[in-house]
Amino acid sequence: MNPPRARRYNGRVNSIEWRGAMPFLLAWLCVVFPAPANAEPTLLNAGPAPVVVAMMRSGSITIRTWDRPQVQIDTDGQAQSQQIPPAEVQRRFPAQIPLVAQTLRTPRGPISLPPERFVAPPLPPGPHSGIVVRGYGNTTITIPRDTAMVIARVGLGFVAIKGYRQGFFVALVHTGRVQLNGVSGTGAVQVLSGPIVAVNSSFMRLRARTARGNLIFERCNAMQIEASSVFGSIAYDNGRFQAGLAHFQSEHGNVALGIASGGVQIGAHSAAGHIYSDLGSGENVQSSANDARAIVNGGGPVVTATSETGAVILYHGSIREHPQLQRRLPMFRAAALRRPAVWRPPTFRRGKPPS
Repeated sequence: MNPPRARRYNGRVNSIEWRGAMPFLLAWLCVVFPAPANAEPTLLNAGPAPVVVAMMRSGSITIRTWDRPQVQIDTDGQAQSQQIPPAEVQRRFPAQIPLVAQTLRTPRGPISLPPERFVAPPLPPGPHSGIVVRGYGNTTITIPRDTAMVIARVGLGFVAIKGYRQGFFVALVHTGRVQLNGVSGTGAVQVLSGPIVAVNSSFMRLRARTARGNLIFERCNAMQIEASSVFGSIAYDNGRFQAGLAHFQSEHGNVALGIASGGVQIGAHSAAGHIYSDLGSGENVQSSANDARAIVNGGGPVVTATSETGAVILYHGSIREHPQLQRRLPMFRAAALRRPAVWRPPTFRRGKPPS
């Protein structure tokens, strides 16, 4: 059973349903270049710096790297794969990646993510072949270390990217989770309902957003980062910032910034909540109940943190080293820093699609 034909993104995105829109590179090629499904592991010659696109209706996509010029696909469900010639990849490579508008219906009413466009970095010089994978089930895709771009989309399940460095990545999940571990480069991540977790990662430029879900960054380093959630807390814990801009915003959750080292200029605002600070007596901090300005270690990159109804917390290092903040904000500790239970996607028998 093939997924419905993708609709072309035309800039008029208004509450598009996930299944009806595939707003990312080469999605339409799955229809133009059909290929038979393969139940056994598949090994494809990719050539230098390929572009890899993976789409699963349900299950999971795990991206990992190796020192071979091939792409290997292992799945417990069903996956179709095809190769795209370099000329077609070059012709269709977009200047911008659209993040579609999505709406989540909840007992409190609908929660919406507005449409956005994320500027894509140019491909490295030279030809780049494309590998497109689609289907369902729990799928591991092993890619060359020099892969130029990875796009992974799951409807119901999760995306995990491990050890992918100095490339461009896009991870899109409707309901589930995205995990980045040891990742670096430029990327965009969107989850409508579920968390985004990044550990030991370094970002040149990152856009991450959820409608309902926490965003947790542990021991990360960012040059430019924008993270936002409607109903979810954000924790940038024990992290670093390079010269650039950083913005963290939650409408109805809490925001925590834990500075590991280096100088920063912090601006914090909470419209209906409070500002809590434990940056140390030697730092330049000016604060009130709802606003704070801080120059840490002599200043540096500009970092802003805002929340409409939640609290904003500023501290050195990891929040686990600040019991006074944990005692004052036990709900924040539970909501923002406790990792959600691992979501385990359903498994399907080979050759049998999900009901």
